[in-house]
This record gives sequence, structure tokens and C-alpha cells, in this order.
Amino acid sequence: MARTLYLIPNTLGETPVQNALPMEVIGIVQQLKYFVVENEKSARKFLKACNVMPPFEGVVMHILDKHSTPQDKIAIMKLLKEHDFGMISEAGCPAIADPGADLVLMAHEQHYEVKPLIGPSSILLALMGAGFNGQGFTFHGYLPVPQVERISKLRQLEAFSADTTYTQVFIETPFRNEALLADIIKNCSPQTYLSVSCNLTMPDQQIITKPIDKWKAEEIELRGKPA
Repeated sequence: MARTLYLIPNTLGETPVQNALPMEVIGIVQQLKYFVVENEKSARKFLKACNVMPPFEGVVMHILDKHSTPQDKIAIMKLLKEHDFGMISEAGCPAIADPGADLVLMAHEQHYEVKPLIGPSSILLALMGAGFNGQGFTFHGYLPVPQVERISKLRQLEAFSADTTYTQVFIETPFRNEALLADIIKNCSPQTYLSVSCNLTMPDQQIITKPIDKWKAEEIELRGKPA
């Protein structure tokens, strides 16, 4: 019988699970016993929100994070070889800006049926709400952390977007997003349009789109918020 890997989206921030995921997805989570997760504590919180209650009897979790080696991933697949399992992201969709993609490929190679489940993607929600080109776009994940490299990358992306009209999409951690916004405002052309989305799906979500020169007068509190 074919084994199945379920790619299980997580909520964005503190959005209630019932507001973010279809009941069918929650039902699949309730049936599974084996999971690959980034952080066991937050995964248990997610399972509890899906009405999988402590002490999580029979539930087995394997950790897959940015520190996992190729050997770790091989070991996880060996441990799961007889089982259906679910992959849970820390937020949003697994395997997108997330360490799970390699394991998905390994599942294909081992003839698993791979089932991506419906749930929130901050990347697509931000693109939908920006008013930018949704036919041609590029997702870059996180930009470089060192400021000089980050500014250089921003200028490259701006030039590419001007030449191609492709939307350039990237994300930043809650504790670095204000520095990134400041670098964009200071170093990009005043006529370049910028859209910032933060706290998507939450009651205080914001999606603001305007040219860089108008961003200089915008007051937006980003620190501590996913954007």
C-alpha cells in the first residue's frame, strides 16, 4: 500500500486554527501519528489547537530544522519507512522558505504519495494584496543579513524588476524587518513601488503599497511582527 506524506500548513501568528485551515485538514492531523517538525514545543501547540490533546499518546515527532544534515534526513526517512506522516511548518506552508523541501524530494524518490494540504501562505497572500504583477514574480526568501550585501542585493532586485516588470518577493524575520525597510527606503529609487505586508490573517494585519518617496512619511510599526 502506498505511503503518504502530508504537507500540513500551520497558522500565521496567533490566528485560530479553525479560521485558517479547512476541517478536512484538521481531521487529517488528528488521524496521523508520525510528524516531521521544526520545533517540538510549537508543534505540540499546533496539535493541541487541532484537538490532538496531551499527553499525545502514540504521537512521534522527528526534528527537521536548518541545522539538520543530509545524514539526519536520511535517518528520518529510514525511521518513517513504514508510515504515513505529516510535515508541519513553523508558520505557513511546509517546504517553502522552510527546511522541508529535501525531505519531500526524498519522499518522491521512495515512492510516497505527496499530498500538499490547503492552508495559509504569507508569500501568496502578500502578493495577492500588493497590486503587483502576479503573472511574473520571483521569491527570494531572506535577503543577506550583512547590511552592505543586503543593500547590494536590493539594488540588483530593483534593477531586475525595472527591466522585466517581475515582482520581487522576499521575507524578513520580526527582529530585522525594520532595518530592512529602512535600507529599502534609503537606497531604492523614489519611484519604485514597495508593498509591505505584516501580521497577515490576524486582526491587526497591514498591507500597504506605495512608491518609496511616500514611504518616507509612513509610520508603521514592524518590529516583532512577521513581514
